[in-house]
Amino acid sequence: MSVKAKLTIILQADDTVVAETEDAALWQRVLQAINQGGKHNLTENLVAPEFESGETPKADLPGGGNAVDNLANELGIVREVLEGAAAPNMAEPYMHLDMHCWEAMKNQTPARGPSAYSPIAIAATLLTLWFRSAGLGNPTQAQAQAVLGTINLQDRNPGRGIQRSEWLQTRPGGMIVLNPAQASKALALAKSFCTKSWKTEPKAR
Repeated sequence: MSVKAKLTIILQADDTVVAETEDAALWQRVLQAINQGGKHNLTENLVAPEFESGETPKADLPGGGNAVDNLANELGIVREVLEGAAAPNMAEPYMHLDMHCWEAMKNQTPARGPSAYSPIAIAATLLTLWFRSAGLGNPTQAQAQAVLGTINLQDRNPGRGIQRSEWLQTRPGGMIVLNPAQASKALALAKSFCTKSWKTEPKAR
C-alpha cells in the first residue's frame, strides 16, 4: 500500500517560521525554481502589494480576514484600542508600543517582587499573541527586545523575565512560544496593557 506524503513549504527567518503552506501547485513551482538554480519566475500571481512611502503593510489574512481584528476580538477590545496601544503590523519590529500604556502599567503594578512584570514579559506576551494571530510563527527574544526598543527600553535579563512568566515558554534559538495551558493569562495581560487597567490582571510569579 502506497502512502501519499504531505508536501509543505516553510519560509523561515533564522529559526523563526514566517509562513507555511501545503499548496501543491506552489510547491511544484518552488521545486522547479530550485532545480533551475533559482532562475524560475515565482512572481507570477504572487506579486507583492506596493505601499506608499512610510505606509505599514496591512495584516490581511487569506479569505479576507484581518489579523488585527482577530487579535482584538481575542482580547475583547475594539481594534482602535489595540492599534493605539501596540500598533501590530506585518513589518519589523512588528509592534510599536504606546508609552502611555507602558506608564499606566508601571504606575499600577509593583516595581519589584513576585507581582512585578519584567519589560521582556510584556513585549514577548504581546508579540507572541500577535505572531499567532498573524500566522508569523513564533517570535524570538531579540524580536521582543526590538519591540521594547520602540519605547527606548531594553531588558537586561530577558531569559529570567520569560522564565518567570508561566504563560510563556522558551525554545532553542531564543524562540518564545505561548504555553497553551496558560493562554488565558497571556490574553488578560495583553488586554490590561491595551486598556491601561491592571486591577484584575493575574500576576507573574
